[in-house]
Amino acid sequence: MFFRNELQVMDGKRYIVLECELKREWTVVRESKHTVTQGEALEIFQYWIKYKNVKPEQLKVIEVPDILKG
Repeated sequence: MFFRNELQVMDGKRYIVLECELKREWTVVRESKHTVTQGEALEIFQYWIKYKNVKPEQLKVIEVPDILKG
């Protein structure tokens, strides 16, 4: 998967994309396992809907708090 080469506003936050595989079981989408920017997360979200035939209700973009900030 290739990320578009365009200007993204960097808010300094990191995100993961979750997929609901079973009724109540959410797993991290492999492409976002080590966290991604908001723009990358939205691109992954759109990619999964378009090419992996996943319904939007089966995906969530979640902000990951930076627990290392003091």
